[in-house]
Amino acid sequence: MNWNYPLGATEYIFIVLFILAYLVFIIKAVKTARQLNSKTYSIFIKLFLRTIYLSLIFISLMGPSFGETEQNIQASGKDVYFLVDLSASMDATDVVPTRLEKAKYELTKLAAQIGNNRLGLVVYSNQPYIQSPLTYDRSALNLFIQTLNTSLLPNSGSNVCDALELITTRILQDTLANDRNKMIVLFTDGEQNFSCSGNLYNNIRRYGIDLFIVGVGTTNGSSIPAGDSYLNDVNGNRVISRLDKSFLKKMADHARGTYFSLNNDVNDIPALKDKINATLNKRVDMRTVAVTSDKYYYFLGLGLLFLLLDVIFTIRTFRL
Repeated sequence: MNWNYPLGATEYIFIVLFILAYLVFIIKAVKTARQLNSKTYSIFIKLFLRTIYLSLIFISLMGPSFGETEQNIQASGKDVYFLVDLSASMDATDVVPTRLEKAKYELTKLAAQIGNNRLGLVVYSNQPYIQSPLTYDRSALNLFIQTLNTSLLPNSGSNVCDALELITTRILQDTLANDRNKMIVLFTDGEQNFSCSGNLYNNIRRYGIDLFIVGVGTTNGSSIPAGDSYLNDVNGNRVISRLDKSFLKKMADHARGTYFSLNNDVNDIPALKDKINATLNKRVDMRTVAVTSDKYYYFLGLGLLFLLLDVIFTIRTFRL
């Protein structure tokens, strides 16, 4: 028999003090009964009952367990990389307060709603950087998300293809994740001047990587704040940043992925959450473990039965 909550030194001290106090009570009760020429056998019946039910209650509190059984424990999950565009255009205000701030807010909520999966964070402008490797630590991931801003990376520009290449390569090199569903969730406005290679799309399709693209912004676009003014081009004209929805939808089609919208009027993040959660987790690990069953209720039930007998059985030390 095993004990889930074995008695400590404090419990033993109180047990000893209780026994001493009860012995004093018995001695006084016997002495009083003799002085009154009364029989004392009923006192010892009470002593027997109380000793039995107190012992049984103490045993139940210690959590006795016995009878080992084997159970199969299965772990399953997904690996989800969040990819966030940190180019200057993400500061555009056609989405309130800005495209990036809206993406950060929705990303934090999404991370909390897609189950106990491993999540990673990659950011990019002209070059990609791994901000957080795959982790179960939601607090750390949220901290990284809240620190995102367009001045975080040293180079300007927008190269989503290199960012996707980085994540795809990292996924394929992770041999421990072969049995996991792999997903990439991209937040971007789609502004860039070149297309991704066919080999990248081929790898995404071939290795079953789910690509979800969230287009942040509007096709009407807006200017980009730059300090106290707005961003201008080399000719001094104000830059207007627009969501390149056509490019992002083509990316999703080539990778057999799904496109979602995020702006002031349309928020497809709930649909994205449902899409991720609807994808079945793949088995990660399975182990057989020995499990003992806590049987405290047997002892507690017997203890309460003897307690009931103690209440029902009354004693009388003398007659009037």
